[in-house]
Amino acid sequence: MKAYFTYLCCLLCAVSIAQQTPQFTQFTFNKSGYNPAASGSNINAGYEIISGTRQQWVGFEGAPKTSFFSGNYTFKPERSYKRWHNAGLYVSQDVMGVFSTTSLHGSYTLHLPVLKQYVLSFGIYAGIKQFGFGKGTVDRNDPIYAKSSQLFLAYPDFIPGMRFKNRKFIVDVSVFNLYKFRRAQGDKQIGNKSILVPQLYVSYTRKITLENQVVIVPSVNLHSGFTSIPSAEFNLMAYFVKRVGIGASIRNLNFISGVLHLRLKKNITVGLAYDYSLNRISATAPHSYEIMFGITPLFQELLDGKPKRGIAKCPILDF
Repeated sequence: MKAYFTYLCCLLCAVSIAQQTPQFTQFTFNKSGYNPAASGSNINAGYEIISGTRQQWVGFEGAPKTSFFSGNYTFKPERSYKRWHNAGLYVSQDVMGVFSTTSLHGSYTLHLPVLKQYVLSFGIYAGIKQFGFGKGTVDRNDPIYAKSSQLFLAYPDFIPGMRFKNRKFIVDVSVFNLYKFRRAQGDKQIGNKSILVPQLYVSYTRKITLENQVVIVPSVNLHSGFTSIPSAEFNLMAYFVKRVGIGASIRNLNFISGVLHLRLKKNITVGLAYDYSLNRISATAPHSYEIMFGITPLFQELLDGKPKRGIAKCPILDF
């Protein structure tokens, strides 16, 4: 039992390094959480609001939990469609064991139609992070107790991103922890020279339209610390008559997932995901779940034909 507990602790330490940035099974739902260039992809979207939470390894004390809220607004040009803009806000909180990180970012995105059916987008998040350390659970004689601040702000923090798309595919690229890569600000820090490794996200999404108002959307999301082996996640969704989406996902042979998207009203969508652990932690806490809620033109965009005004529409979840 002691050996098994030690293994779990080592596993959690490894995850704490890998999950220094958010990771969601529904990465096509919370697209702006991964890439600021994804906000406002649909020129006709107006405002978009999404919130959600992910609880990993339910029943395991100190397991990772992530919550977020995002809102953005697309500024549609009155006459010229050579470009359009989007601005928004993204707030998230990650909690794992005695450590927590709360982030607040403002976003700006520029969308540029190129050629006839393609759009190139550039976006950036700029904001601050608040790091927390629960000293109440740590022995006062532990060296980390004296070397760790209980709560402090670190700023500035920047997250750049780029998106290239047409009506049939999307390519997303973004980088986290590019500038503020230490859990420190001035003389305050968490632990001893804690480092946030820069994280690269690259994803590719394809839209395949079938008969009877059915759309198949395969996606792959790659996540890497530049010097480490990338974590790969594969997702396959099927959307029916603009109302129901059903899919499955597998991540790095560690999780297998089921995903359900429901359109409740015209612009209101709920996303549910259940993950089952495939690694050894499944013996203790195999279950993880996600819930997301969005006010966004999701299903309306899936089955549209040619884009209006010659501008390519986003082939998947535009929110």
